[in-house]
Amino acid sequence: MRPLLFATRMAFICNMLFILCLIIQRTYDFIPSKDLSSMVVLLGWIVAPIQNLIANIWYGLVLVSKSSIRLPLWIAVTNMVLLIIQFIVFIILP
Repeated sequence: MRPLLFATRMAFICNMLFILCLIIQRTYDFIPSKDLSSMVVLLGWIVAPIQNLIANIWYGLVLVSKSSIRLPLWIAVTNMVLLIIQFIVFIILP
């Protein structure tokens, strides 16, 4: 289950960058370095939904198979909520 834990943690980090991208989109780009800003946008807008979808599908498959997992509940719930928010932002709002 270590790969699932890694995928979930990576999805969580990318989701935090997604939230940062939403803040930047609604306000202004307050990150001084253009390289860092482009990395945040890349991980937040492109990698976050894909990684989050993969992690949530994997987590769901583990729950269906009724295997024992050692994953904190808060991180799974946070990723699921942010996947719904990403769905709304990318599919419903445009």
